[in-house]
Amino acid sequence: MEDRTRVSNSGGSGATERQTLRVRLVFEVRAGTPVQNEALNLLFGNQMLVGREPSCEIPILDSRISRKHALIRIDPDAIRLTDLGSTNGTVRNGEPVTEEIIIMNRDRIEFGRVRYFETRMIERDGHVTSIRLAAGADAYLLAPAEVLIGRADPDNRSCDLLIYDPALELRHARFEHFYGNTFVVSLNEKNPVKVNGKPVKELEIHSGQLLEMGKTLLRYEIVSDSPSAA
Repeated sequence: MEDRTRVSNSGGSGATERQTLRVRLVFEVRAGTPVQNEALNLLFGNQMLVGREPSCEIPILDSRISRKHALIRIDPDAIRLTDLGSTNGTVRNGEPVTEEIIIMNRDRIEFGRVRYFETRMIERDGHVTSIRLAAGADAYLLAPAEVLIGRADPDNRSCDLLIYDPALELRHARFEHFYGNTFVVSLNEKNPVKVNGKPVKELEIHSGQLLEMGKTLLRYEIVSDSPSAA
Protein backbone atom coordinates (compact mmCIF):
# COMPACT_ATOMS: atom_id res chain seq x y z
CA MET A 1 0.00 0.00 0.00
CA GLU A 2 1.33 3.41 -0.92
CA ASP A 3 2.12 5.68 2.01
CA ARG A 4 1.09 9.25 1.24
CA THR A 5 2.19 10.82 4.53
CA ARG A 6 3.32 14.42 4.16
CA VAL A 7 5.55 15.93 6.83
CA SER A 8 6.67 19.55 7.02
CA ASN A 9 10.09 20.40 8.45
CA SER A 10 9.64 24.14 8.24
CA GLY A 11 7.78 24.73 11.49
CA GLY A 12 4.11 25.38 12.18
CA SER A 13 1.46 22.82 13.05
CA GLY A 14 2.75 20.23 10.60
CA ALA A 15 6.31 20.23 11.88
CA THR A 16 7.50 17.03 13.51
CA GLU A 17 10.93 17.99 14.76
CA ARG A 18 10.76 17.24 18.45
CA GLN A 19 12.55 16.11 21.56
CA THR A 20 10.50 13.95 23.87
CA LEU A 21 11.61 11.84 26.83
CA ARG A 22 9.86 8.48 26.64
CA VAL A 23 9.40 6.65 29.94
CA ARG A 24 7.49 3.55 31.01
CA LEU A 25 6.10 3.49 34.52
CA VAL A 26 5.79 -0.22 35.28
CA PHE A 27 3.49 -1.04 38.18
CA GLU A 28 4.80 -3.89 40.33
CA VAL A 29 2.50 -3.37 43.33
CA ARG A 30 -0.75 -1.39 43.39
CA ALA A 31 -2.44 -0.58 46.71
CA GLY A 32 -0.45 -3.36 48.39
CA THR A 33 -1.28 -6.04 45.81
CA PRO A 34 1.32 -7.36 43.33
CA VAL A 35 0.28 -6.79 39.72
CA GLN A 36 1.58 -7.84 36.32
CA ASN A 37 1.44 -6.31 32.85
CA GLU A 38 0.41 -2.86 34.08
CA ALA A 39 2.32 0.11 32.74
CA LEU A 40 1.87 3.71 31.66
CA ASN A 41 3.78 5.34 28.80
CA LEU A 42 4.87 8.73 30.15
CA LEU A 43 6.05 11.30 27.60
CA PHE A 44 7.72 14.57 28.60
CA GLY A 45 7.48 17.01 25.71
CA ASN A 46 5.17 19.33 23.80
CA GLN A 47 4.16 16.93 21.04
CA MET A 48 3.97 13.31 20.04
CA LEU A 49 3.80 11.49 16.74
CA VAL A 50 1.41 8.66 16.01
CA GLY A 51 2.56 6.31 13.28
CA ARG A 52 3.86 2.97 12.07
CA GLU A 53 7.52 3.80 12.67
CA PRO A 54 8.83 2.40 15.97
CA SER A 55 10.39 5.81 16.72
CA CYS A 56 6.94 7.41 17.01
CA GLU A 57 5.81 8.20 20.54
CA ILE A 58 2.62 6.21 19.86
CA PRO A 59 3.72 3.38 17.55
CA ILE A 60 0.94 1.40 15.85
CA LEU A 61 2.57 -1.42 13.90
CA ASP A 62 -0.11 -1.96 11.28
CA SER A 63 0.16 -1.52 7.51
CA ARG A 64 -3.00 0.61 7.50
CA ILE A 65 -1.21 3.19 9.62
CA SER A 66 1.13 5.62 7.82
CA ARG A 67 4.76 5.90 8.88
CA LYS A 68 4.04 9.31 10.41
CA HIS A 69 0.27 9.36 10.65
CA ALA A 70 -0.72 12.22 12.95
CA LEU A 71 0.72 14.78 15.34
CA ILE A 72 -0.64 15.80 18.76
CA ARG A 73 0.70 19.05 20.21
CA ILE A 74 0.21 20.71 23.61
CA ASP A 75 -0.02 24.50 23.60
CA PRO A 76 -0.71 26.57 26.74
CA ASP A 77 -4.29 27.22 25.64
CA ALA A 78 -5.25 23.93 23.96
CA ILE A 79 -4.22 20.53 22.63
CA ARG A 80 -4.18 20.27 18.85
CA LEU A 81 -4.33 17.32 16.46
CA THR A 82 -3.16 17.29 12.84
CA ASP A 83 -3.43 14.44 10.35
CA LEU A 84 -0.14 14.38 8.42
CA GLY A 85 -1.63 13.40 5.08
CA SER A 86 -2.05 9.78 6.12
CA THR A 87 -3.36 7.19 3.67
CA ASN A 88 -6.29 5.99 5.78
CA GLY A 89 -7.03 9.14 7.74
CA THR A 90 -7.78 10.20 11.30
CA VAL A 91 -11.28 10.44 12.76
CA ARG A 92 -12.50 12.37 15.83
CA ASN A 93 -15.90 11.36 17.22
CA GLY A 94 -16.91 9.93 13.85
CA GLU A 95 -15.81 12.97 11.82
CA PRO A 96 -12.73 12.88 9.54
CA VAL A 97 -9.91 15.22 10.57
CA THR A 98 -9.15 17.30 7.47
CA GLU A 99 -7.43 20.23 9.18
CA GLU A 100 -5.85 21.02 12.51
CA ILE A 101 -8.41 20.60 15.30
CA ILE A 102 -8.54 21.21 19.05
CA ILE A 103 -8.91 18.03 21.10
CA MET A 104 -11.56 18.08 23.81
CA ASN A 105 -11.92 15.99 26.95
CA ARG A 106 -13.38 12.51 26.35
CA ASP A 107 -12.92 12.68 22.60
CA ARG A 108 -12.68 9.38 20.73
CA ILE A 109 -9.87 9.50 18.18
CA GLU A 110 -9.31 6.78 15.56
CA PHE A 111 -6.13 6.41 13.52
CA GLY A 112 -6.43 4.63 10.17
CA ARG A 113 -9.63 3.00 11.49
CA VAL A 114 -7.28 0.57 13.22
CA ARG A 115 -6.92 1.88 16.78
CA TYR A 116 -9.01 4.29 18.77
CA PHE A 117 -8.10 6.18 21.91
CA GLU A 118 -10.17 8.11 24.43
CA THR A 119 -8.78 11.36 25.78
CA ARG A 120 -8.47 12.86 29.25
CA MET A 121 -7.20 16.43 29.58
CA ILE A 122 -6.07 18.26 32.69
CA GLU A 123 -5.93 22.02 33.23
CA ARG A 124 -4.44 23.90 36.16
CA ASP A 125 -4.38 27.66 36.65
CA GLY A 126 -5.95 28.19 33.26
CA HIS A 127 -3.31 26.20 31.34
CA VAL A 128 -3.41 22.76 29.78
CA THR A 129 -0.96 20.54 31.68
CA SER A 130 -1.38 17.10 30.13
CA ILE A 131 -3.35 14.78 27.89
CA ARG A 132 -3.88 11.07 28.38
CA LEU A 133 -4.77 8.77 25.48
CA ALA A 134 -6.01 5.34 26.48
CA ALA A 135 -7.05 2.25 24.54
CA GLY A 136 -7.85 -0.38 27.13
CA ALA A 137 -4.68 -1.13 29.08
CA ASP A 138 -2.58 0.77 26.53
CA ALA A 139 -2.19 4.33 27.83
CA TYR A 140 -0.01 7.34 27.02
CA LEU A 141 0.38 10.48 29.14
CA LEU A 142 1.92 13.54 27.47
CA ALA A 143 3.02 16.49 29.62
CA PRO A 144 5.39 19.36 28.79
CA ALA A 145 7.29 19.49 32.07
CA GLU A 146 5.24 18.54 35.14
CA VAL A 147 3.09 15.59 36.20
CA LEU A 148 1.03 15.85 39.38
CA ILE A 149 0.33 12.45 40.96
CA GLY A 150 -2.47 11.73 43.39
CA ARG A 151 -5.10 9.35 44.70
CA ALA A 152 -7.88 8.39 42.30
CA ASP A 153 -10.98 10.08 43.64
CA PRO A 154 -14.11 11.46 41.91
CA ASP A 155 -13.34 14.93 43.26
CA ASN A 156 -9.67 14.87 42.27
CA ARG A 157 -9.69 16.65 38.91
CA SER A 158 -6.34 18.43 39.08
CA CYS A 159 -3.90 15.49 39.02
CA ASP A 160 -2.41 14.31 35.75
CA LEU A 161 -1.79 10.78 37.00
CA LEU A 162 -4.38 9.14 39.25
CA ILE A 163 -3.54 5.93 41.09
CA TYR A 164 -6.10 3.71 42.82
CA ASP A 165 -4.50 3.44 46.24
CA PRO A 166 -6.19 4.64 49.48
CA ALA A 167 -2.74 5.14 51.03
CA LEU A 168 -1.98 7.99 48.63
CA GLU A 169 -2.66 11.65 49.34
CA LEU A 170 -4.97 13.53 46.98
CA ARG A 171 -1.83 15.36 45.84
CA HIS A 172 0.95 12.96 46.67
CA ALA A 173 3.94 13.74 44.45
CA ARG A 174 5.12 15.56 41.37
CA PHE A 175 7.45 14.74 38.51
CA GLU A 176 9.39 17.72 37.18
CA HIS A 177 11.31 17.52 33.91
CA PHE A 178 13.69 20.25 32.77
CA TYR A 179 17.10 20.51 31.07
CA GLY A 180 16.92 16.81 30.26
CA ASN A 181 16.61 15.70 33.90
CA THR A 182 13.60 14.38 35.79
CA PHE A 183 12.96 14.86 39.51
CA VAL A 184 10.39 13.43 41.88
CA VAL A 185 9.09 15.75 44.61
CA SER A 186 7.18 14.59 47.71
CA LEU A 187 4.19 16.81 48.52
CA ASN A 188 3.49 15.49 52.02
CA GLU A 189 6.38 15.17 54.46
CA LYS A 190 4.45 12.66 56.58
CA ASN A 191 3.81 10.41 53.60
CA PRO A 192 6.86 10.86 51.37
CA VAL A 193 7.86 9.13 48.18
CA LYS A 194 10.51 6.46 48.61
CA VAL A 195 13.14 5.86 45.94
CA ASN A 196 14.77 2.42 46.20
CA GLY A 197 13.37 2.21 49.72
CA LYS A 198 14.62 5.60 50.98
CA PRO A 199 12.26 8.50 51.76
CA VAL A 200 13.00 11.59 49.67
CA LYS A 201 11.87 15.20 49.63
CA GLU A 202 13.19 15.88 46.14
CA LEU A 203 15.50 13.71 44.05
CA GLU A 204 16.63 13.28 40.46
CA ILE A 205 15.44 9.88 39.27
CA HIS A 206 17.11 7.49 36.86
CA SER A 207 16.11 4.52 34.76
CA GLY A 208 15.56 1.33 36.72
CA GLN A 209 14.79 2.98 40.07
CA LEU A 210 11.83 1.84 42.15
CA LEU A 211 9.39 4.51 43.33
CA GLU A 212 7.13 3.78 46.28
CA MET A 213 4.05 5.97 46.71
CA GLY A 214 1.63 4.94 49.44
CA LYS A 215 1.32 1.18 49.00
CA THR A 216 2.08 1.33 45.28
CA LEU A 217 5.45 0.38 43.81
CA LEU A 218 6.43 1.29 40.28
CA ARG A 219 9.60 1.09 38.23
CA TYR A 220 10.82 4.10 36.26
CA GLU A 221 12.22 2.94 32.91
CA ILE A 222 13.57 5.32 30.25
CA VAL A 223 12.70 4.10 26.76
CA SER A 224 14.35 6.93 24.80
CA ASP A 225 15.81 10.30 25.75
CA SER A 226 17.30 11.24 22.39
CA PRO A 227 15.86 13.87 20.03
CA SER A 228 14.17 12.62 16.91
CA ALA A 229 13.19 14.51 13.81
CA ALA A 230 11.20 13.76 10.72
